[in-house]
Amino acid sequence: MRIKSGEQHQGWTVVHQARSKWRNSFEGVWLGVEESSGHWMVGRQHDGQSMDDGFDADGNWDRSRHFREGNEYLNMRRALTAYDEEAQNAGAVWTGIWTQRAHEAVARHLAHRVPFPAPVKLSAGWVGRGTGHAPMGSTVLLDGPEAKYELIRYLQGQTRSDEVVTEAGSVSEQEAYQTIITATGPVLVVCRGVHFFLSK
Repeated sequence: MRIKSGEQHQGWTVVHQARSKWRNSFEGVWLGVEESSGHWMVGRQHDGQSMDDGFDADGNWDRSRHFREGNEYLNMRRALTAYDEEAQNAGAVWTGIWTQRAHEAVARHLAHRVPFPAPVKLSAGWVGRGTGHAPMGSTVLLDGPEAKYELIRYLQGQTRSDEVVTEAGSVSEQEAYQTIITATGPVLVVCRGVHFFLSK
């Protein structure tokens, strides 16, 4: 059987998945999150003969690795690292842009976790360290969920390690993600000395 990204499967929200042919069989992986607990999971699909037999008739897969610390941010970061490793072991699944696509899928999932109560247009941006000509970037006005997605992508670019780092004057990565995920309007958060914002 086949499962769909963005839907529930055995208690997990399917955040991302991939399956492809390698030599004489099909191999695949998938990434899931248990929303109520903040636990993340990396699953290896069954090897098979088509795009549709990665899961058996009962919806089970071959094996999985679970990330169940009390910190969802660390669970997510470590699951993404393991997901990359598992993809590299799954034949032709891994590609040169695999990591980018997986991070985009996670950002999109997180951006839609908390809905906006009403339509709103926002710009996502960041201002880096330094004085004078500090590095920065921003988007045009976008629909709220899309702006939040872009801001999470900016944040991902600054927080690629799997450890929590808190600097003076900054919140931790966990707090930064939580602030952005729950935002339903303009917001400003400083993480690793970088200012991340949503503005009208």
